[in-house]
Amino acid sequence: MTSTAIVTQETVPAYLANLSVGAADNFDNSDATIPKVKLLQSTSGECSTFDTAKSGHFWHTGADQSFGDSFRFVIASRRKKYLLIAPIEDGQGVLARSEDGKTWDRTGSWQVKIDKKTTVAWEIKDLDVLKSGLTNWGTSDPSDPNSSPAATLVYEYLVLMPDFPDLGPAVVSLARSAIRKAKKGLNDKIQLQRGNGRPLQSLLFNAKAVADSSDSGPYNNWSFTSAGFADQELYQRAVNLSELLSEYVVKDEDMAAPAPVKVAHSDDY
Repeated sequence: MTSTAIVTQETVPAYLANLSVGAADNFDNSDATIPKVKLLQSTSGECSTFDTAKSGHFWHTGADQSFGDSFRFVIASRRKKYLLIAPIEDGQGVLARSEDGKTWDRTGSWQVKIDKKTTVAWEIKDLDVLKSGLTNWGTSDPSDPNSSPAATLVYEYLVLMPDFPDLGPAVVSLARSAIRKAKKGLNDKIQLQRGNGRPLQSLLFNAKAVADSSDSGPYNNWSFTSAGFADQELYQRAVNLSELLSEYVVKDEDMAAPAPVKVAHSDDY
């Protein structure tokens, strides 16, 4: 009689314990999209698709699993990049990207709809990100000097979650209002500990969802606190994975904003 039992992550069959993965094929990490940990908003599609997905909870996109409103993690590696990405209403998605935060992958000019009535031109003439000018305030809407930069700064962290070891590595992508939280709650703590001779991969953090608001209304934002140090096994896993981020495709189309933000100049972007 053939068993119809579903094998879950919690019931891995015994025959896999000492089994090799077999002969290699011509697929590698570039052919896969690494999972992300997202902070769900009331408008997130997951909230209407999954019963366990709730606004204000963290969601693992690979396992379709909720972490609740907080989770612990260590960082294997991190990078910052820029995306030139059209607002959601425009629908063009990512127009150009700079994976190293220094050089655009293309030149070009795009007509971008920033609201129902206004279309503007975004142009990359110089592949140098800073020289292109699109990281400057007032470039998403050239008629408004207080509009946000056209280019979106993104912080990406490759993380391991000690409370969910079977899920493996995932990416936390932070942009816009979450950049401020990362600068003043995560990156500053990393720099302080590295100054004390403690490597990035040894640091344990806690992420928590907090209520925030903007001119567009309330939303959920990230908050970070130190949670001590990783044990040696977790630290070594993180070190071993430190080069992995550069090998994976990170889906970032969901980083699009509703429309250019118009606020006083700050370092939040």
